[in-house]
Amino acid sequence: MREDREIKELLRHFWESNTFLEEYPFEEWEKAYDKGKLLFFTWKDHHFFRLNKEFKSFPVGTFFNENLLIRGYPSIPRIYLLKTGLRRYLQYPFYAEEKIEGYNVRLVKVKKDILAFTRRGYVCPFATDRWEDLLPKASDFLDQCPTYYICCEVAGPENPFVSEWPPQVREDVRFFVFDFAKIGTGDFLSAPDKLKLLKRYDFTHPEIHGPLDPENDYEPIRKIIKRYHEEGREGLVFKPESLGTRVKYVTPYSNLNDLKVVFPYLGEVDPNFISLRLIRLALNLIEFEEYKEEIYKTLGGYLFEDALLMLKRGKIFEEIFKVRFRKEENFYSLLAHFKLARVNIEIMGKDWKDGYLMVKFKKIYPRATQFWGHKLEGWGEVD
Repeated sequence: MREDREIKELLRHFWESNTFLEEYPFEEWEKAYDKGKLLFFTWKDHHFFRLNKEFKSFPVGTFFNENLLIRGYPSIPRIYLLKTGLRRYLQYPFYAEEKIEGYNVRLVKVKKDILAFTRRGYVCPFATDRWEDLLPKASDFLDQCPTYYICCEVAGPENPFVSEWPPQVREDVRFFVFDFAKIGTGDFLSAPDKLKLLKRYDFTHPEIHGPLDPENDYEPIRKIIKRYHEEGREGLVFKPESLGTRVKYVTPYSNLNDLKVVFPYLGEVDPNFISLRLIRLALNLIEFEEYKEEIYKTLGGYLFEDALLMLKRGKIFEEIFKVRFRKEENFYSLLAHFKLARVNIEIMGKDWKDGYLMVKFKKIYPRATQFWGHKLEGWGEVD
């Protein structure tokens, strides 16, 4: 474990070497470290700092070393009505891009290695292990476009973090490339240039529709959302051709499925997660009234069925995950990541098959178990 003094010396070295950090004096970065906003971490022989809170103009998830700075991926506003939301935010041609159900990583060239970083700036051992299988030309892109990095969604039934995935991925996972961003500034490549690069490097990517116009394309966009709802897809992200605000919209299916997945785990999640999705569903019905009977019929079951089954069985609240790794050391790095994040894990089995380490594990949710358990035991609360 490095001494605090050594870490500050390394921070000064990074600040002196990296021109992207010069926007603020070293003393400001040092203060951020002292206040716990800036955290030091390592991945094998690489050293980094990451922001776990906003700092000046830098968002959460920003990380850097002596050579590069990767800004945190920006939060995107969610609109509740298509007709009014698109006109409010998008005044010029834009693209509608499928919003993939998974988790966000950024693939970055760090010296000779390509590492995958999560939205909060951690190295993801799983995505770092698997990118070469699923985006084999990522190395070519990062060598030939050295001032950019790759933004993608990891999605599929065999991922270690989320229990929802898109219907077009039936096994393992896929990496869906949705942006290329510039090192230092975080500026995204324009949509026409992005489309050319997706084709040149044969990157898997979300469905992309456009260019579109908010004045004339409301009905075509509405039809896409209807199709996505019926196919069990998450929604759309609306992106301008170049600079400008991005917004997202999710299908009634996505809101229903979120409620089904998360309701049993109250105690682990903010109750606002539930109320916001109920609000989204109510507003979905303004523009998609044809799904009213379906939503009325399924909402109760989606909310209560899984929770009631667990409660009747007196089970500990847990989820089972399956993943595969190319290198066993990356599996152990994932376990270290879970330990750091205080995620309770129980390994159910692991075995080598067809060149992969196949792992089955469960995540145990003690706060959800306690939340429901207290109520079953007769305890009350003031509300």
